[in-house]
This record gives sequence, structure tokens and C-alpha cells, in this order.
Amino acid sequence: MNDRTRDYVFFSYSHRDEVAPILAEFENKGYNIVYDDSIEYGKEWDLSVRRYIGNDKCKGIIFAMSRNSAVSKQILQETGLMREFRKNCIVLMLQDLSLNELKDSIYSGLDERSRYIADSIVNCFPPEQLYATAGKIDWKKLKSTFESWHFFSDSPDGEAIVLPAYDASASSEQERLKSQQLGYADVDTTAINAALMQIEGDDLCVLDIGCSNGELTISRFAEIGRITKVIGIDINTDAIDAAKRSAEKYGDKFSFYAADLEDEHILDILMAILKENGREKVDVVFAALVLHHLKAPQRLLLSLYYIFSDDGKIIVRGSDDGGKLCYPNSELLEDILHSYYALLPNSDRQNGRKIYSMLYDAGYLNIQLMYSIRDTCNRNRREREYMYDVGFSFRIRRLNELMELNPDNKKLRAECERVKNLINQFKTEFSSPKFWYCNTTYIAIAGLK
Repeated sequence: MNDRTRDYVFFSYSHRDEVAPILAEFENKGYNIVYDDSIEYGKEWDLSVRRYIGNDKCKGIIFAMSRNSAVSKQILQETGLMREFRKNCIVLMLQDLSLNELKDSIYSGLDERSRYIADSIVNCFPPEQLYATAGKIDWKKLKSTFESWHFFSDSPDGEAIVLPAYDASASSEQERLKSQQLGYADVDTTAINAALMQIEGDDLCVLDIGCSNGELTISRFAEIGRITKVIGIDINTDAIDAAKRSAEKYGDKFSFYAADLEDEHILDILMAILKENGREKVDVVFAALVLHHLKAPQRLLLSLYYIFSDDGKIIVRGSDDGGKLCYPNSELLEDILHSYYALLPNSDRQNGRKIYSMLYDAGYLNIQLMYSIRDTCNRNRREREYMYDVGFSFRIRRLNELMELNPDNKKLRAECERVKNLINQFKTEFSSPKFWYCNTTYIAIAGLK
């Protein structure tokens, strides 16, 4: 609850109303609801609420309507932000009245200014707007609405659910990442060469964030003569130890460090690492399939901004489940992707479409997007199976981990088994020569000028 580092719905209400029991209901259902509980109206409130509602993680707004909120200038401004940022909304009536009945019940006693506010608020909600009444919420209908916003409960069963942490050092994941690394070699090389063409001089320094065991880092930068220093960062100490062993034959070109990219002092940590390696700035930051694992990628992008050389570049590779298409049986793929994300929302499966906006919002300039599209056209059966394994087999493993962490949650287990069956069914589609599947990878290059 009130966690702005992950997906949320903003709760708009009058501070004159008692809404704690309603917020507790949402919390008990596992929904992350964000609300301004201690900000006084004024400049700070205006800036904070704009950030809350304008954030990509804000999936929509709940307007708690009452006789107090119907004449609230703050609520009126929040409806304006809703329209400005094109956010979904639900109207939650705190009294057992329709919105027009609520307005009629107070209208005669309002002054001209308050009538204007009430009229403006009521008129901003279209007739087809979803309404609910406190104490009579249809949670099944609300769940469906939230899911249409790509906003999911942490607890589909109404119980607290323990989510498995992502572990890139697991042997099965290492094998998948190694295969994935080979598939992305061409697009990575193209992006790296494009970035280097925009950077003058030699003796360049690269920072690879989320480097895992270093295999990708070494394969991408070992043979580039202009790059004389490569620093890899990863949270997993075992992976860093493996990276150090792999890099021994390259002398001091590679250095690897264990650090948490979401540490609030990450900028200081990175600057200390650079100083240890005789550097003040980096020329290239390489971030391959890492931002979608972070709770607050924007914060990291802002921190990195301060360690670039004047003509430095950042290269970001991301994935997006929306870039996966198939035919026939496209509804099966849609069911898998939607249901999997509902069960395991702890990584952003729609990261690819957000890369441009994330870089733009962090102040980066001259953003270029490149795309790598792989499909099953004219592929043999082994190649088709490879595409399935890279994109889907790991999901079964993750679902098994989720069930192991929540052994007593029968409803969760049933849903996990259902999704596993869908994924196995999808595998059989790849054996058909007429089945078409494609996946798009997104890679961005940006700089400070």
C-alpha cells in the first residue's frame, strides 16, 4: 500500500472524509493504492500529485466522491490531471447515492464558486463511467476492470503471496541467458557500433549494469580496441565471482563489482568504483534486459546521467510481451501473457514500449530506437523449439517457484497449474510448420546532447 516504486492506482479523496476502512479493504485484497496522506494543499501538493498521477506506474484513479469531495478544488484539479495524462478512473460513491443525486443534495446550499466546482467535477465523468458504492463493492467486477488497466492484485486469492526473486545465477537461467545472448549478438553489435561512431577518441570506458556472470559483457566488448576499460555491476555476488574468473585472461580490461542498482546511494557507489579504476566518467552505459527487473528504473537513469562523459551514450535493450505475436491460436498466447503477469507482476513485461519515454523523462537527448524482429518463417523444428525455450520455458520454472513459496494457497496453485498447461499447449503449436510466431526486441541509444 502507498508504494510508488511499483504499479499502483491513485486514490483521490477529501481529507474531511474517513476513508481508512476503504483503503484497508483494498489493502486486504492485495491492491497497491497510493494516496496523499500528509501533503498540505499548495505548491508542494500540486507538484507531488502531478508526479503521482503522471507517473507511468499509475494505472488509473479512484475518485472517492462525497458531499465534501464534490466541492473540493483539489479533486477538481485531480480530474484535470486525469484528462491530461489520459488515466482510467473509477468513481467510488461514499454515500449510497448516484453522482447526480449527490450534487442535487448539496447544490441549493452552495455559493457560485462551489457550484462551478461541483458542476465541473460531475461533468468530467461520462455516462458510461464505472461507479461503485462503498460497502457494496463488486470485487469481481472491480478486479476485471483493474486487469483491463494492466493493474493486478498482489494476492489473487485475497491472501498474502510471496513472490520469488529473480535469480540470474540459477543454472537453468544461465543456460537460457546464454542462448538468448547468442540471439541478440547482431542487434547489440549494431547498437554498440552506432553509439561508438558518435563518441570521439580512444581509451573509452564502458559500464555494464546488470552484467550477471559477465559472459555477455566480455563477448560484446573484449575485441573492441577503442574500449580499454569495462566495468560490470550486478547484485548477485556469485555471478560477479564467476565474471571475475572469466575475465582473468583479459588482464585489467574488465572489472566486476557486486552492487545493488536500486541502492539510494548508487551514484556515490558508482563514482567510487570509477575512481578505484582511475576514471572520472564513463563513455558508454550498456543496460541489456535489466531495467524491467528494477522497481524504480527512472531513479537509476537519473543517477547515471551524472557520470557520463560529454559525448557519452547509453544503450538500453528491453523486451515487451506486447511484441510477441502469433497465428493461429493468438488467443492462447494472449491468455498466457496476461495470466502470467497477473501471477508474477514483479518484473515489467511491458518494458520495451516505455524505453523512449523513460529516457526522455530522465533528460536524455537524441534518442534512437532500433528493433530486432525474429520469427518462425522458414525455420526448422529445432530452431522453432529454441524460440519457444528462450521466450516461454522459463515461465514454467518461475510458476513452480511461486507454488513452492505459497504451498497452502490452493487457488494460487490451481491458477499456476492452469497457466503451466497453457504454456505446454503453446509448445505444441511450434511443431506445426504453418504456425507463425514473432518477437520484437527493442534497443535504444541516447546521450546528453
